[in-house]
Amino acid sequence: MSAAPDIARYDGCREVCRRLEHPGLATDVRRWIDHLGLETTVDQARIEDVLEALAPGADQCILHVGVGNSKLAERFASRVALIDGLTVWEPEQAYARSLAIPGYTVHFLSKYAREFVRTITNCYNYIIDNNLASFACCKFHFHRMLDNYVWCLRPGGRILTDQRGMDWTVEEDPRWALTFDDLVVVGERFGLRAAAITDSVYELRLPGTGRGR
Repeated sequence: MSAAPDIARYDGCREVCRRLEHPGLATDVRRWIDHLGLETTVDQARIEDVLEALAPGADQCILHVGVGNSKLAERFASRVALIDGLTVWEPEQAYARSLAIPGYTVHFLSKYAREFVRTITNCYNYIIDNNLASFACCKFHFHRMLDNYVWCLRPGGRILTDQRGMDWTVEEDPRWALTFDDLVVVGERFGLRAAAITDSVYELRLPGTGRGR
């Protein structure tokens, strides 16, 4: 049996930031990239193509973390039961609402926040997050995010992410850049099974019976 991957780099990240009210680094970013008028990014497009191949059905639900231009909702909302979105930038929420897409609701909410479990009332077959650790402030809140995700995943549900998003971090701290091997080990800590769907798109999957609501 091969040795477990060495993720000492990730384990060296700050344990706790003590920012209870506004965890995560996203709200500190002073210069935003306005995705509202831009085409979908390459990594997000790859994830959406994988989602297309997985063919979510009319009884399934999607959580999109970081809604950007809301193209995912425009593409999939008519095929699924509902799509919920998260954003920490109010213009994204306002734009999403202006589209008036049936079954699409965007919450102004940090994925690291303790309010997550009080705000999110649905359970999901898919969570789309192409910046899984990019905005992490500390290990405590990164782990809270994964707990939040597991809490609202249906049994057999998937978290979909992309290597490009895992390579980039908002503070350019290389310890938060994750490899697939890191994803395997971190996922195991939360009862999630990592798999490569393509060369760059990965899933963390909750077993068919398990911790989901």
